[in-house]
Amino acid sequence: MAETIEESLRSMVEQVDEELYEVVVVDGGSTDGSRDILRELEAEFDNLRAVLDRSDECDWLGGDRNISFEESRGEYVLESLDTDDYYHEGVIEDFVEIFHALEAQVDRPFFLSGRGMNIAPRGLLLDVPYYDVGGAEDRDHWRRLYARDALIWLDHGHVSDSLGYDFDLRGEISRDIHGKITDFQSGVSFWSAIRWTLHHEHHYIFERPRSLPREVLKRLYDLATFPYAYLKSLPLERHEAPAEFQRKGALEARIAATRMTLPEMEAHYGFQVDCDEFSEAGRKAFCEYADT
Repeated sequence: MAETIEESLRSMVEQVDEELYEVVVVDGGSTDGSRDILRELEAEFDNLRAVLDRSDECDWLGGDRNISFEESRGEYVLESLDTDDYYHEGVIEDFVEIFHALEAQVDRPFFLSGRGMNIAPRGLLLDVPYYDVGGAEDRDHWRRLYARDALIWLDHGHVSDSLGYDFDLRGEISRDIHGKITDFQSGVSFWSAIRWTLHHEHHYIFERPRSLPREVLKRLYDLATFPYAYLKSLPLERHEAPAEFQRKGALEARIAATRMTLPEMEAHYGFQVDCDEFSEAGRKAFCEYADT
């Protein structure tokens, strides 16, 4: 991450009010020079704080996120902002404004999930931390948040650009298999995964429909990789999923049924934000996305 971390962090810290926001960066034990860059940025920005002394406490992404929740001093936490992404000017504060407008209409703590940007009260994140379930801890986290009626999903356009961390085919397959392993660690039953493979329309969230030949290939691929992932999951720590999510496809169906664009969310919850006050990037990502 050394080649992207400075540009990424500058895109975050330089667009927010330093009196209202702190940027907490947890180093998970990097050896590529990232720690030196973090020290330099910490000296330059009063509201950037690098956590460099807790890398021996965990060696997984969700654990680093949990540490960031513990270290944060604010009432709310923006999380899952990646240091290999460049964030468009203004989108962070625009996203926060949407959250607080929605918060005024919702009578419970909730996690607002977006594309590459999430926000929740710090107390909720401490109560519902990430579990160590490999490389797809988000899926497990969503299940437990949904079970508490504490997840609201905002569908919107891109708020960032990748700084070079793109998956090739091997990376995509690895990520997919990690997701399958996580499903089984989280209590999804093996046979529900097989039934889902055979009978479900294979369109994941934000995924385009496939042609019939590609659909057949995808089903054959899943029939091969689900058993492999199940066997890989057996010696790993298990976390019982809420009963409603122990069937493969239940999470995907819940997300598809509940995610809303900003105009849909405003109509559903009875609030309105002033898009004219948003940044240009924020208007495009949040306000105009439904029209694209």
